[in-house]
Amino acid sequence: MNKDIWYSQIFQSSIPLRNLDENKLPKGIASGCLIDYSGKRILLTVSHATGNQENWAVEIGYEKDKGTISYQLGAMWFLHGGSILDLHFKDIDFSYVEVPSDLIAFRQELDFKGNVKKQVQLNVFSPDFDVLPSVDEQYGFSGSVMPSIESHNGQVYFFSEFKVYAGLKYLRKEDEFYVFKLPFTHPGHEHFKGCSGAPIIDTSGNVIALVCSGNERTNEIYGIAISKYRVALDILVGNV
Repeated sequence: MNKDIWYSQIFQSSIPLRNLDENKLPKGIASGCLIDYSGKRILLTVSHATGNQENWAVEIGYEKDKGTISYQLGAMWFLHGGSILDLHFKDIDFSYVEVPSDLIAFRQELDFKGNVKKQVQLNVFSPDFDVLPSVDEQYGFSGSVMPSIESHNGQVYFFSEFKVYAGLKYLRKEDEFYVFKLPFTHPGHEHFKGCSGAPIIDTSGNVIALVCSGNERTNEIYGIAISKYRVALDILVGNV
């Protein structure tokens, strides 16, 4: 894939998720991945972000005179794993929910009057669960980080920085996680916090994993392998 096209794919890959308070204002952020699978549209993300089971929503986009439009996700599915032999179970950092088949979201550029100058529709993937990471590939992800809320002229505005990270290299597999090497020194967890749940894609646009965590000392990013939990999605859509 052409480099510019790949960067555009990364830019359009992650779905903005917002944890809304009682006034429908964001009090937390994360990312997600929209996929079409067996005739259903599903949002994938990670449970360490959405596991508080509060009011999480997809930020669809901004409409002048209406403000930010969101789709509230409601109850989500979470997984536990373990062995019945030793009765040891653990939470799996993966969550998902079916959404309307026509749900889409946009990344927008607004002018100072609140007009939409430019927008692109965010990607809905049709994942190939048989694609595995390769040491010969490059990977990337994106998401909003460093949120803040400000008041101006009686209006409340939500701000964040949007980051695109490209050029990651696959290192190894650890349990349900794929480990990737950053092409630069880890800048600190605050630069990735809102990227949790964002899809990690290769240069062909294949979704390989969802961003989970990082290691500042080793400059590594951990992503949960979506292929490992295909059976959970099969149950959701009625394939099994």
